[in-house]
Amino acid sequence: MAASSNTHYDAIVVGSGHNGLIAASYLAKAGKKVLVLERRGIIGGATVTEEPWPGYRISTCSYVCQLLLPEVIQDLDLTRHGYDVRPLDPQYFMPFPDGRYIASFLDSGKTAEQIAKFSHKGVAAHDAYWAMWGRIIARMKPLTEGPAPTAQDLERAFDGPDGEEDWQTLTKRSIADVLDDYFESEEIKAVLCVGGVIGTNAGPRTPGTAYVKYHHILGQIDGHQGAWGYVCGGMGSVSQAIASSAREQGAEILTDAEVAEIDIRDGVAKGVHLQDGRSFDTDAVLSNADPYRTYLGMVGEKHLPEDLASGVKQMRMEGSVVKVLLALGELPDFTALPGKEIGPQHTGGIVINPSVDALQTAWEECERGEPSRRPFIDGYIQSATEDGLAPPGKHTMSLFCQYAPYRLAEGTWEERREEIGRNIIDTFAEYAPNLPDAVEGIEILGPPDIEERIGITGGNIFHGEILPDQMFGNRPVPGYADYRTPVENLYLCGAGAWPGGAVYGAPGRNCAREALKDLETRNGETAS
Repeated sequence: MAASSNTHYDAIVVGSGHNGLIAASYLAKAGKKVLVLERRGIIGGATVTEEPWPGYRISTCSYVCQLLLPEVIQDLDLTRHGYDVRPLDPQYFMPFPDGRYIASFLDSGKTAEQIAKFSHKGVAAHDAYWAMWGRIIARMKPLTEGPAPTAQDLERAFDGPDGEEDWQTLTKRSIADVLDDYFESEEIKAVLCVGGVIGTNAGPRTPGTAYVKYHHILGQIDGHQGAWGYVCGGMGSVSQAIASSAREQGAEILTDAEVAEIDIRDGVAKGVHLQDGRSFDTDAVLSNADPYRTYLGMVGEKHLPEDLASGVKQMRMEGSVVKVLLALGELPDFTALPGKEIGPQHTGGIVINPSVDALQTAWEECERGEPSRRPFIDGYIQSATEDGLAPPGKHTMSLFCQYAPYRLAEGTWEERREEIGRNIIDTFAEYAPNLPDAVEGIEILGPPDIEERIGITGGNIFHGEILPDQMFGNRPVPGYADYRTPVENLYLCGAGAWPGGAVYGAPGRNCAREALKDLETRNGETAS
């Protein structure tokens, strides 16, 4: 459906990432006339399935799903609109340099057998470790269902037995420290520490990385807490399902429609102006862009309080993730579990991280402006679990890798991109020696490439670090944690708002609910 530039909208959503689409769906479901504007030719933001080579369809940025809110799935009837997720099994396969491996399965008994290979004490410790996280998740979950919690909200949530200890674990401790409390096996700790640094400019010994771990186990699939899954058709199917729900409710979605600026008059957002000269009027603007692009790009400092503008400039926005997308002529043949036929080593996450120390070293190299010599790799071969994503006998593989800094100490990304990608392949080949010869197509996306393609400042997949000091009432900036901004009728609905990033949907849902309250109040005042 084509939008007309002289049509007035109740709400305009800037950006068609999953949070923007979710916000649009809730607004349209409430009877509002909604327009979504997307700068690219395809919808979905970082939640997209693309075809970099003919016949190979792969999730370009986000790659697996777990956090998407059950309330969103139900409220927007996403299953009917094509959302179909299945948990990985095994959840992960991790080979070690000595030829051993460990795997985690949905069946807790099978996982216990794997842990026992490395530590008999580790089996009971694993249960106690998850019980601790279950307690913290129970405290935190209600606090993610609306605006950032107040100090009083947090005090109530962490009251009672183990409350102070849980709060310290969540907000002060490193994931390495937490794991040392529970496990003796370095291999088990190697597996579990990576969730504390995913998408984050930090190492496993950085205080606060326990919070990052919590964030990545907050969701569940089919009753399995913390389990990740593949979405049928790739992650673009998430965006397509939400968009289908939004359109069914009457929302309009325009692609190739980049917003140049938000039209602000007398401190009130009145509409948007596009790069191509079109303009649209509205009663509310919801920005799914990151806080930096929203405030310093589309709004401009002249419309902002000085402390907000300076706070946004101080946000840690630079990413350290490299995505490597591969077309494969054959499956990886792992030394630890040989075979080129589809097996459990191919159907779940493939984690390359020999130890906590190795991950810490990789981070320290990044901190110096160097790409990690032996990066952590999180690999996924969705085509091993689903037909239609690659030509017969071929496969796709997505590698999520850390670390490589946005700003390199030596050279530029343009000069070093291929070298960095080659090093990632060589690192993986230490565990699956056939990989280099199996590669038939490769695309390498460093933080500047993610920034350019997806429009995320610094290429930070969370719209800003999700370490504790940039969460709660400090997200995105202390004093401005509400979805409402100081510009009247302008809202933040993206991952830069509480409770943060990943394919989660809470910021989009929460923001839409707040915007609806305001729209209904204004309508009520007008009607009276």
